[in-house]
Amino acid sequence: MVWLYPSFLWALLALLIPIAIHLFNFRRYKKLVFSNVRLLRKIDRQTKSGNKLKKYLILASRLLAIMFLVFAFAQPILLRNGQTLDNGKKFISIIIDNSYSMNLSGNEGQLFEAAKNRARAIVNAAGAGDEFNIISADMNASLLHFHGKQATLESIDKLKISSGAHPLTDLLAVQNRTLKEKNGNKLAFCISDFQSSTNSIRNNPVDSSILQTWIKLPSAEHDNFSIDTCFLESPILQTGQTITLTAQVSNYTEKDVEGLTLELEIDGKPKGIANFNIAAYGKSRQSLSFTLENGGNHRCVLKLPGDNIPNDDELFFALRINQSYKVDVISEAGERYADAVFSENPGFIYKKELAGSINYTALKTNDLIVLQGLNNYPSGLISELKKVVQNGATVFVFPNANDNQGLNALCNTFNVSVENDLYTENIKVGSIDLEHPIYKNIFEKTPKNPDLPSVSKYLAISAQGGNTLMKLANGKAFIQDMTIGKGHFIVCASALDKTWTSLQSHALFLPTLLKSAMMGSYKTTLYYQCGETKPIYTGLPYVSESGISLKGPKTAYVPEVINMDGEMILNTNGEIETAGHYDLLDKKSDTALASISFNINRNESDTRTLTEQAFSDATKNFKVETFEGSSEKLSAEFTKSQKGISLWKWCIIFVLFFLLIEILLIRFFRNNAKLSA
Repeated sequence: MVWLYPSFLWALLALLIPIAIHLFNFRRYKKLVFSNVRLLRKIDRQTKSGNKLKKYLILASRLLAIMFLVFAFAQPILLRNGQTLDNGKKFISIIIDNSYSMNLSGNEGQLFEAAKNRARAIVNAAGAGDEFNIISADMNASLLHFHGKQATLESIDKLKISSGAHPLTDLLAVQNRTLKEKNGNKLAFCISDFQSSTNSIRNNPVDSSILQTWIKLPSAEHDNFSIDTCFLESPILQTGQTITLTAQVSNYTEKDVEGLTLELEIDGKPKGIANFNIAAYGKSRQSLSFTLENGGNHRCVLKLPGDNIPNDDELFFALRINQSYKVDVISEAGERYADAVFSENPGFIYKKELAGSINYTALKTNDLIVLQGLNNYPSGLISELKKVVQNGATVFVFPNANDNQGLNALCNTFNVSVENDLYTENIKVGSIDLEHPIYKNIFEKTPKNPDLPSVSKYLAISAQGGNTLMKLANGKAFIQDMTIGKGHFIVCASALDKTWTSLQSHALFLPTLLKSAMMGSYKTTLYYQCGETKPIYTGLPYVSESGISLKGPKTAYVPEVINMDGEMILNTNGEIETAGHYDLLDKKSDTALASISFNINRNESDTRTLTEQAFSDATKNFKVETFEGSSEKLSAEFTKSQKGISLWKWCIIFVLFFLLIEILLIRFFRNNAKLSA
């Protein structure tokens, strides 16, 4: 215990005054003459001890009353073990969880409002000269700087639920960094529901010298279903052809659920429905098949029945189906095999070039580039081909029938090795990969003994990873596909020559090349996450940096436009927070260039929080203080922790108590003398 104003303790000398009064009796007595004082002497003997006790009790009550009155002015303060009375400036950092899980209800209503009330209580209870910063779950940079009381309270009022939640460990690291830069007393608070899915606390990056307090807000139990993600079974999309979409659904309840319904809408019209069962805290993948009659951009949405967290009951995504594909066939002497596939096909924009007059600049605009029988591959060509493959195009290579010395340099760039030795043996293709997008669903029924191409000459090709589209009967690769970036590099072991193989005249040759052109047609992602700063690949040619905007369901954004190898790349800087479909607009065009979809991340879908035991273990392990209670109680506790427990009010109570004792002693303390003859 310490005294806030210890100089007042000198007033304890006033205790000598009542002592002096009681020691020296200043009362004057009158002498009365009695004929017989025997009876009075007996009364005096019987009452003398009682009078002395009464005087001593009155003296004690007066002394105690004066003493506690002096104590009240000196203001005693009770401190905790190791606590010191320090009225210096403090720097206080408060983490406020504004993730979507804080939109749920708890004992005091919405968790987010309860968190803001506790933050306000801390600020209001702090000293006038203290400074504060707020660290939100989305790491709003404008709140990270330290401000005074009023500015901090205004920032708390403006804080809103955000989709860009970061893990708690990252928030603690930022809190540690901002406090370490300050000199003085440092305090750290963390106010959250401590979700178990996002707050796996493996380490505490806050320095041990900083006093930490974690405030866990109790959340009511909430059942929730979530559409986690979706993806296409094949990258090849065609009008009039079946498209299969797979969606993953999670059940965040303690019960097995039967008859859950997943609906698919495209351009506002129902396109599919799936009914399924899902186990408690389980996941289920459901496939929906549909067809599209028209090409272009399509807005799609998957829907679940509504529940406590509506943000994850819908998943928006966009499809874009090309109406035409660009193909460039480059040959040594104008060979006709690949030319015959595309020249009269209305769905393809076809161009053929000779090896000596390649337009390198135009290569990036193609969906498929066929290299047919080239003698050599210049370094400039290899460099351009690598770029176009990484950006989503497909390169299909057929060796030269006479000279393949330059083939190794090309294939090595795409992690494919080709042996120099030529194998000459009559052999047939033994199998094809019917699950690969090129060959999937090309047969109405899978034939038991299919008539596959024959081979007389071939080069030995091999690759680590990738897919072997066709294998020879001896197990060696005949057509090898390598995924590089967003595109594909495909190489055949034989030249398109009848002395090498019959592939060019086989029925499989047509779908192999046609679908190879479609492999890179779906280059853009189905959807993006709100609040992310990752680049958005539009798959559209770059035209201009100005006049580009994203128009959403509620507002429009002007993104940063980047030219990356001729493709338009967008950067939203994480500004998009509302899920939905956004039209990519150019002021020079009357129609939308594309439709881009955004969704809230699913990190908050699992509403379970850390158990009391897990939370207790974490705080004990990291030596962190905890608090549970209302914002009013928090304010009082914070005041006690910083200023100690002030006892002056108790001193006043004791003063009044002892004065009351004195009055009662004077008024009611009586001696009853017993007379005897």
